[in-house]
Amino acid sequence: MASVATTLKYLGTDVDPAWLMGTSGFAFRILTNEVMCPSAASVFNWIPTLAETFEQSGYQCVYISRLWHEQDKEAARREEAHQAIVAAVDRGVPAVVWDVAEAEWGLITGYDDRRQLYETLTWEGEPLMLAYEKLGRNGIDVLSVAIPGDGNERTREAIVFNSLRAAVLHAEQGEWTDRPKYQDGLPAYDLWATLLERWALIVRAGRGQKISPHISSHAMYYAAQWYSARCYARDYLKGVAGRNENLLRATLSYRNVASLLKPVWDVFKTQSKPDQKSLLGLARRIRDARAEEEEGIDYIKGYLAEQGGTS
Repeated sequence: MASVATTLKYLGTDVDPAWLMGTSGFAFRILTNEVMCPSAASVFNWIPTLAETFEQSGYQCVYISRLWHEQDKEAARREEAHQAIVAAVDRGVPAVVWDVAEAEWGLITGYDDRRQLYETLTWEGEPLMLAYEKLGRNGIDVLSVAIPGDGNERTREAIVFNSLRAAVLHAEQGEWTDRPKYQDGLPAYDLWATLLERWALIVRAGRGQKISPHISSHAMYYAAQWYSARCYARDYLKGVAGRNENLLRATLSYRNVASLLKPVWDVFKTQSKPDQKSLLGLARRIRDARAEEEEGIDYIKGYLAEQGGTS
């Protein structure tokens, strides 16, 4: 989303983070893995979701993809992507590209045909160079290039409706993820809480020292991802609710979700080895957050029904 925001700014769009996170649906998404692997945040259906992010921002999207099982298409798709990137950069638009560094999305902002290098920015804004031949195979063997095109004609009302429909679809596991190792939507909260409860059992058994430092890092990553997302959901709903009773109630529900998840973030950003009591308390908060979000989703479904949509 940082890369998308930067691209939109290049296009002259005034980017509000809560609006961008809300309209794209990412404010309402949550994904967890059975061993708390941070890869969970990327395990969703990229092709429709990433293109829709730009469509929801008011732009058509050129999206070029090549997945790990499509090796026979590797050379052709890389060349197609290269041509699209060059055309975008020539008109002053960076391309959002998977894995310019560290298995994350970043931007391609320029190119040098003589040296066969792309100029890139990581999601943290660090400038790096990427060889043409590394496009789509820079450690993670997947190609994903998203480029905004001409403006579309989606109205504000349609954008809001689409985003809230996506929130419901995700909550009810109507979006793809690689289950059962990964869970999304409301069941993702259950898996997240269960992981902390298992951690507490290990601590109780006197084996807390066996917990890998990576687990603490991953726990902090999850807390940062999903707490911040629900802050954006709260703010987005507040901005679009107007006087609609269902959306006002949904806003309150997501405010409660964010409040419940904040201590999870507070603990994991400062403690690498929480004690058993803390871990169990955080797990309870996550389960309570799930219940609040389920209530919020019900209110959103009520709003969609009012608008003549289906949930």
